[in-house]
Amino acid sequence: MVSLDAGSSRSACSNTTRRMTLPPVIPLEAMPGADSAEKWKVYLERIYEIFCRDVANAQLRFRGLAVRCRYHEPYKGKHASFWHLMSDGKVEAGRTPDPDRCARIPWIAPVIHHADDTTYVRTWEHERVTTRGRKTRIPLWLFQHDYAVILEPRDNYCLLITTYCVRSGQKLKFEKEWQAWNAQKSRGRV
Repeated sequence: MVSLDAGSSRSACSNTTRRMTLPPVIPLEAMPGADSAEKWKVYLERIYEIFCRDVANAQLRFRGLAVRCRYHEPYKGKHASFWHLMSDGKVEAGRTPDPDRCARIPWIAPVIHHADDTTYVRTWEHERVTTRGRKTRIPLWLFQHDYAVILEPRDNYCLLITTYCVRSGQKLKFEKEWQAWNAQKSRGRV
């Protein structure tokens, strides 16, 4: 477990004293098996079990709204949202597993649970043009660990869009978006 202490945080935005505990990342190398192919089979089942228990079937909530996974037909016998959350690539059919995303599947629920605790998670709204038109996205940025969960608000729920590790170029973009959002909030514009 990775325990984040509110007292040692880099953010002075929150007066909370509760602690956020992250489950350990799950590396492929830690799985039993004679080779990487055997390890991958065990690993895939392990992280899928965590996804189902902690995300898809957990009745997660964000600011009072249910968090739901996008429904598509299962792919290779598993929830289509799972494949999207643990892989990388522009075209859905051509996405490849991302070891960093896979290892952090256990972090999705804790980030959502602590989304309003600015000691750990920076949250803002951002307009984005997608293949389905203009959408509002809500990044939940676990900034001390450069990990993000992306939600999309709907009428009466939030859709879990994706998760990923925030790389250096994205980190600067996130920081600017978060600061701009907070500036708008302080002026009463959001």
